[in-house]
Amino acid sequence: MNNAIKADVLSTLAGSRGWSPLGKSTVRVGKVNVHVRFCSANPRSPSKYKFDINPNTLSADYELWICGDRDTYYLIPIEVIKKMYSDPNAYSDHHHEEIKVVSVDSQSDYVTYATGGKSISLKTFAKARMDWMD
Repeated sequence: MNNAIKADVLSTLAGSRGWSPLGKSTVRVGKVNVHVRFCSANPRSPSKYKFDINPNTLSADYELWICGDRDTYYLIPIEVIKKMYSDPNAYSDHHHEEIKVVSVDSQSDYVTYATGGKSISLKTFAKARMDWMD
């Protein structure tokens, strides 16, 4: 199911330029690499989605977070992801220090990534497309 949703979202954001897989979690759109993540909805907290940022994420040009369905996604420039990842107070995975954990609230379009409730608005990146690219 989530592979079909990923394909739908990628087709929407890539537009006429299409996309091609580069591995398990990365695709190419034109000259740009996009790291793709999908998180299923949690019935107890339907607008909250957990994602991780790992060193592999940082090698892409963009991060794509798909939240539960094809209508809720964020295409985020890697510079924004690096800012969250490198924050000294970023939430770390309990088992792997190099993996940072974030929480997306799709209702408010914010991501919380560090202690003290540090967050960034994702409104600019919601349902983004890549039609503007060469």
